This record gives sequence, C-alpha cells and structure tokens, in this order.
Amino acid sequence: MRVLLANDASPHSRAAAEYLLAVPFRRPIDLDVACAVSPPLMVDTGLGIPVDLHDFIEEERQAVQQRVEETAEQLGGPVHSVHTHVPVGPASSELLELAEGTGADLIVLGAVGHSAMDRVLLGSVSDYVATHSDVSTLVVRPKRDSELPPSLQKIMLALSGSPEDDRMLQWLRCLKLNPGVEVHLVRILRLDKFYRHDIRQKASAYWQSFVNAAQTQILDFETKLQDMGLNTETHLVEAEHIGEALIDYAEQHGCDLMMTGDSDSGLLTRVFLGSTSRYVLRHAQCSVMIVRDKSDRQAAKRAVAEQSQQGSVGV
Repeated sequence: MRVLLANDASPHSRAAAEYLLAVPFRRPIDLDVACAVSPPLMVDTGLGIPVDLHDFIEEERQAVQQRVEETAEQLGGPVHSVHTHVPVGPASSELLELAEGTGADLIVLGAVGHSAMDRVLLGSVSDYVATHSDVSTLVVRPKRDSELPPSLQKIMLALSGSPEDDRMLQWLRCLKLNPGVEVHLVRILRLDKFYRHDIRQKASAYWQSFVNAAQTQILDFETKLQDMGLNTETHLVEAEHIGEALIDYAEQHGCDLMMTGDSDSGLLTRVFLGSTSRYVLRHAQCSVMIVRDKSDRQAAKRAVAEQSQQGSVGV
C-alpha cells in the first residue's frame, strides 16, 4: 500500500503523522511525505527594494525540504520505504497531482493547516483534497485540548447501503486491529416528516420493507466483522438529517474514527463528494476517512465529461 502524508509543520500535521504510524497496517507501507511551497503573490521588504522571487522561493523550498526530510527520518513503524516531495505551487492541487503521480492508495492530512485559525474545524486544503481526491482520504483531528491524535479504540462505519460499504470492510481487512477495538455499524434512515400524515401511512409498507433491508444489511456486516475477530455494535437510527445523526452518534459514543463512503447517489456526487459525507467531513470532532474506489471515481469523471461534451454539441 502506498500512502501520501501531507506535512506542513502545523500541530494537526504532526498529529496526522503520529496517527498514521499508530494505524496497524498488516503489511509495511510505502510512504510519501510532501509539503508544497506556495509562491507568494508579493513580498514587501519595507524598503521598496525589488525581490528576486526565484531566490526567495528556492530558499523557502530548501528550508521545507530539510524539515520534510527530518520528518521522514523520524517515521518508523510499519514503513517499507519513504520518499520526500517539495513541489512548488498551490498545496491543494500539488497534493492531488502527487497522489496521482505516485499511485497513492491513501492520502493522510491534518484537518487544519498552519495558515488556518484554531477555531476552524476544517482547513481549505484539507477540504479541497478530501472533496476532489480520487483515492481514499484520512483527515486527522487531534483530541480536544490536546495535540495528541486519538487512538484507534472505537471505529464507526457510516453505512448507507451503497457499494462504499463493502469498501470500508476491505479497508478494515488491511488492518490488524487490537481485539479490544470496537467497531460501530451505524445506518441512518432519513425520515421526511414534512409529508402529510395520510401520505406517510400509504408509504408505511414501503418504509417497513426499507427498514427490514437495512437491518438485514447491518446484521450481515456484523457477522463478517465478528468473523474477523472484532467486537461490534449495530445501530439503526431514524433521523431527519443523516449527517447530524452520524456526528451525534460519534460524539455520544466517543468514536475515534468515522469511516464513510464518498457519495450519496447520482453521477455528480460520485465525482465530487456527497452532501452527507461533506457535512460529516466539515463538522465531525473526530478523525474522518472518506473511502473511495479510484477506478470508479475516474469512470464517473469520464462519464460527466462525455455528458458535458454531448450537451455542448446539442446547444
């Protein structure tokens, strides 16, 4: 497995590195450590003297390169190889290009970078990368009032009945989890309470069949996880807002990591990020992993591009 770790010297970035090393991968990983140097729009010397931006950027790049290499040297644990990268350009796009160029299976980054305010739950770079990446992305949030990353003691799988659910199971198979780890299987069924009572009554038979199918799925997942030797809890919850219900559950049960798929439904949300996953990513207090299938994402992008071309021809 190849992992791309974003490293920008922020506390969240350090927590992301520590968190990654605490993840019990079954096999050693190939690790790429990266930090992008963004060219400044202008440099004010205070003296009115022109500045050679090339020299300025190169000096900054060398300083960042040294720090990234020091970080790479400190990374031990389940690592097969380590490579460092210091591209020059916007961090968001450079990280995505690196992920594609290195063939990364997972991107790991802190929730907030060094340029964001402490009160912000999610920085712009983390938001952009997690939203647009073709591969699975882990956004690490340290515990409140602490720079230490959370331990993997309670993992929540946000099930939706979509193919992403099976992908989360595949990710768990890549880990050698401690027998004491709890895996919470949570499926939120959205209630539309704004419909009239008579309409809800007519739909009750359909709703019950929907509930039964969700219950069957969650129990099937529980069996598979128990066969892996993991402790499980299952919860089927009815709520008006899926994202809020998932976050409330994670908070109430003290979950360290929430795993979710990358879409709700439809072609466009498979290309970008579904509203539920986006809400969870931006509001959760724990670390969040968006699980993706690279080939599926790329196929969806091609389909959207083809539809766009056909629309342009038809105009």
